[in-house]
Amino acid sequence: MSVRDSLIKYLTSILRASQGTILVVLCDLNGLSIAKIGRKSDIEINPNRITSLASAAFSASEESWEDLNIKDQVISFSFFDKVCLITIRINQTLLTIVHDYHKEWPLDADNLASSMYYIKQKLGDFFGSNNETERDLEYFSNKVRSAIYLFGMGSEVSFVSYSPEKFDSTNLLPAISYILDSIQNPIYIRYSLVSSTGLTLDAREVSGRNLPISVEAFSASANVAFQKMKEESESSSIGELLCYIAISGQDPENFYGIITCPSGKLKFSEVEGTLNMEEISFIGLFTLTYGGIPIMCESRNIIFSIMKIIGTERTTESFIKSVNVLTSFKYD
Repeated sequence: MSVRDSLIKYLTSILRASQGTILVVLCDLNGLSIAKIGRKSDIEINPNRITSLASAAFSASEESWEDLNIKDQVISFSFFDKVCLITIRINQTLLTIVHDYHKEWPLDADNLASSMYYIKQKLGDFFGSNNETERDLEYFSNKVRSAIYLFGMGSEVSFVSYSPEKFDSTNLLPAISYILDSIQNPIYIRYSLVSSTGLTLDAREVSGRNLPISVEAFSASANVAFQKMKEESESSSIGELLCYIAISGQDPENFYGIITCPSGKLKFSEVEGTLNMEEISFIGLFTLTYGGIPIMCESRNIIFSIMKIIGTERTTESFIKSVNVLTSFKYD
């Protein structure tokens, strides 16, 4: 069996592990396809768009991780209206799983980690650079297993609103501040609301964390990553980008994550005829210690609360619905 046939074999194993998985693609870091396998689906998927999104998904948060001195990015989750893209770097390639999370969630972490082991091994043969030991392969596959497993775990947080009963509609920033102060779980290291231009509107940070960059600089950097993903996915057949999450770290017991998601449109002025409406995004830095479920739930609650004071917006509503879909599955 050729190396390419072996790669297809393991991609097929990932595809068959879940009826919700539609496509599995392996491409280089620039998005050039190496191998792919898929199944028929009602969802229209363009493999070329998927590989370009995979390249963006991996590179988008690199600057943020470098600023934070956290290495190396393990996996990213890009949620759209119809599917989630799970992107993993393996040597000089990117593996992307296109998964319909409406059908099944989370992925089988053990099966995926086993496939990662053999794909990484075969890629060494494919590129003629197979100098990795069995320990290296096990370390890599265990990191992937832990990231997938932990992201699907954690206690669900009730769907509630943190918005104040009364607020001044001519000055919404105090109401937004009230919302950010009201989250129920200490799951974020820092979190903020940022305008599309990178301006931090309000932010919170856990005391005692001596991170190398300020919360404002971090928020601006994470916002650039989110905007990059949004631009890359414009007019995509899989729908609007609802949430981008990147997981990084050397130690599976101490992974860090960044979450970015839309939070509606805020009007900055009541003056007619001015461009006073701007999209805002929620950004959070967290450890994966508590699992991914409370991160998703609290992000949903904050954004839902903000929408109650600034007004509804379609993409933001879709994000809230997507989290409710994820939490409707039973987590073991």
